[in-house]
This record gives sequence, structure tokens and C-alpha cells, in this order.
Amino acid sequence: MTPRTDTPLRPDTFSGRDDQALPAFLSGGNEHPLIDIPYVAFVDGRQYSGEGISLVEAHVVGLADPALENQERLVRIAFDFGGFSVSLHPKARILRDSPQRLVLRFTEPTGDHLPQLRHILNEYISGDMTSFGTVIRAGAQPAPKAGGARATGTSPLGTIRRILGTVAVLALALLLFAVAATFMAERLLVTRIAAPGQVVIAGETLRAVADGQITYLDTAAPQGEVAFAIATTSGETLSIAMPCDCEALPAGIVEGSTVLAGEPVLTLVEGEQTTAVEASIPREDLFPLQQAGGAELRLADGRMIFGQLDNARAAAAVAAGDDYVPVRLLPEEPIDATLAGQAVELRIRRDAGSLTERLAEGRTFLSSLWTDLTQP
Repeated sequence: MTPRTDTPLRPDTFSGRDDQALPAFLSGGNEHPLIDIPYVAFVDGRQYSGEGISLVEAHVVGLADPALENQERLVRIAFDFGGFSVSLHPKARILRDSPQRLVLRFTEPTGDHLPQLRHILNEYISGDMTSFGTVIRAGAQPAPKAGGARATGTSPLGTIRRILGTVAVLALALLLFAVAATFMAERLLVTRIAAPGQVVIAGETLRAVADGQITYLDTAAPQGEVAFAIATTSGETLSIAMPCDCEALPAGIVEGSTVLAGEPVLTLVEGEQTTAVEASIPREDLFPLQQAGGAELRLADGRMIFGQLDNARAAAAVAAGDDYVPVRLLPEEPIDATLAGQAVELRIRRDAGSLTERLAEGRTFLSSLWTDLTQP
């Protein structure tokens, strides 16, 4: 394949044009004249100022290293266009013309850099590009229309768009702030109880007094009659009398069931049936529950009801000394008795004032600690 040869850039090809519009041609010692176009060259990391360039060589000025004489290097030639620059990377043999002048003779004039270099030189010669100091810019730029920018800035449509954009940004910022505040409040002010509660029928509970088996159960027994009997593991039979003239509801126990001491057997209801929520919570959550006065109850249908803590049962639970304490919550809104047995989610919501008090206590502690550390 025969390599393509470039047509020499000759000054006489521009005859008939205004001499003042043509760039200066420098003598390059060959048929390719040097074009005085601003550029910089980099050789081994050192920068040199350009003093003319052609398709076959470049002349640069700078503090030259004597060791570069007659060496081949991959150089970088950069043309600055203000907002961007074009860099070419030809291979060149370096000749020292003087202590501060180098000639970069391209060893591969028809290399990959040729199309870009030829285009830049031709555009510069034709006047489509001019130089201003060390920056190259387009020779002819359309002048802006008088008052165009002012008209655009004061148009009603532009004003409306600007106002709508500002309102949208403010609305988005407020939305993000509200979401962040909600998550922070949930994290700092709300404690979720891991174990769910259970909806139960409110009333007194008859419990098994010993381990054994239920041998007799009568939910319709009148007051003073035997409500249920237990055959204990020791061989005795214990009978429990009905303490009131009320309705008795079995707590999942039938005749023949095996029970443990303290296990519920009957729930006694006087008058209309009401519901409550019973749960076993960790001992460390009992104080926050008492401080909040109760907990939020989330039912399976999505309803949120506040349940007040039954303090009498809570006091008895504290005395028991177990890791998990049973509590009873009385809902402020009635829960249908048909929902008895369903699970309920419990959440303790602290008052924001308690958080402020905690922060104040922490600040006081840190202040006293700093005072102790800084005292001699």
C-alpha cells in the first residue's frame, strides 16, 4: 500500500487574498513552511513554547536538556482553544538548534496525528481560526442580537418557569425533611415490643391450683357450686367452686385437659363482655410502658388504639421477679369480643419532652466530666 503524501502548504496558493488576513509563514528549510500558530509542546514532561509548526516538524523554545540531542521521543503538542484543547502525540527526532531552541522533526509525518494537524493548519491559514495571545478561537462569531438576553430574562413565561422551579425545589426539600424527621422520631421516640399481645375477654380468671388433669368442668355452675375439678399428680382431687353468679368462659380448656399450676381455666364475666389485651414484655420495657401510661395497639385490620396500662396487675408482675412480666392493657376504644384470641402489635411511644430531658442530662454529664478533666 503506497503511503499518502500531503500537498505542501505553499504561500502562493493564497494569492489574491488580503495579506493582513494571512498568518505569517516562517522558513522551515524545506518545502513545508512553518506556520506561526500558538501551541505548546511537552517533551519528557517539560513544557516548551511553540515558534512555528508544519506537517513535518515543529520548532519550540525552552530550557533544553543537552541529553535530548538526536534522540527520538513521543512528544505531545497541545493547541489551546479556550474552553478545550486538542493534543497530538507524534514521534519526533529532537535536534538542538541552540541552547534554548529545539527542532522536533517528525519521524512519521503521515502518522495518526496527520489529519488533525493538517485540519488545524488549513483552518488557521484560511482565516477560519485566529489567535489571541496563546488561545485559538473561531475567526468569525455571530454577534448576539441586541436585547435578546434581556428580553428572555424578563419574559412572563421565563418568570413563571423560574417561580415554578423554585416552588418545586422548596416542596421537594420540605418533603425530604418531613421524611427524615419521621424516621428520626420513630427511631428515638418509639419502642416496638418484640412479642405480640393477645385480645382477651376482660374479667377475673380462675386458674389451676396444682398440676394435674381436668376431670370435671361446668361453665354454667351457680355460685358456690363446683366449677371444675383437678386430679393432681399426687393422687388428690381438688374442686374449685364458682365464686360469683356470673358468666364463665373456658380459656381453651375442656374435660380431660392437662394443666399446670397457675394456668387459666375459666374467665369470669359480670355483665356485658368487654375486651382487653394481655402480653408478656421484657422487664426493662416495663418502666417506659408505665411512663407512657400504656402502649399503642395495632390490630390485624390496621386500626391503631391506645391501651391504658392496668397498674394493679403491673405491680404484681414486678413483684414476681421474672425476666418477662405479664401486663394487661385496657383499650380506650372497645374491641369486638369476636376478635378475642387475635394477635396485637404493641408500640411504646415516648413523649418528646422526655427525650429533651435525656439530652439535657447528657449535656450536664459531659460538662461535669470536662470540668473534672480540666481541673489541675
